Amino acid sequence: MDIRTLEKIQKIESQCVNPQDAVIIRLLLEGIEANELVNIKSEALDIKNQLLTVLDSSGMKRQVPVTKRCAEIFQSAVLQTNYVIHNGSSTNKPISVHLRNSDHLIKVSLEDFVANQSMIRELESVVLRTIYMRLRRLSELFRTPELTHLTTEKFESKELVYA
Repeated sequence: MDIRTLEKIQKIESQCVNPQDAVIIRLLLEGIEANELVNIKSEALDIKNQLLTVLDSSGMKRQVPVTKRCAEIFQSAVLQTNYVIHNGSSTNKPISVHLRNSDHLIKVSLEDFVANQSMIRELESVVLRTIYMRLRRLSELFRTPELTHLTTEKFESKELVYA
């Protein structure tokens, strides 16, 4: 990823009104994989040491150092209880929806769960689909298609220095 694209994505992150959206972008930039995002619990962050414990889909643990900015966004995302629709830019739909109480970092609304319940049985799959949908909506809103590719990017350590 070139530096201009990285800067553009960071600008989007800073303009997210939902900490839930900002933390998805930030964690992907810091090397967390989409399937790991699904399993992150709200207590997974060691704030003092800025270490995040993540589990991959097979249950393997790893600790990832995160930036101070990431730790701050993480804490805000844990506390978020309402999700502002379309980053607050739409007046046609309800302004916000309630997020289901969960011990996971990424929370879903009842609407997300009900919309997916007929197709998807496991909460982890609902969360993963919600992550992709949120990235897609932000990508469309900010006209930045690169945002949808964050889940497949592997960042070089020199790129992460700028994140």
